[in-house]
Amino acid sequence: MHPEQIKAELRMAGVSPAMLADELDVTSVTVSTVIHGKCSSERVKARIAEIIQRPVDEIWAPRPSLVRRRKPSATPTH
Repeated sequence: MHPEQIKAELRMAGVSPAMLADELDVTSVTVSTVIHGKCSSERVKARIAEIIQRPVDEIWAPRPSLVRRRKPSATPTH
């Protein structure tokens, strides 16, 4: 989900990110970074998911693992 959609759904549930931060005894910055997917506090994610009644994986889709592919070697062909 887009971070703005997460915040909108929190507001519709009557909860602001600041209220959530107070409830979980974390900073507003922590809540914001979790909402934006830059931090992965499972506790904050679980509480947001509970409030907006969606599964965590639906809110923050799992990222595919990054696989580096080697460039083909530049071997001369004769």
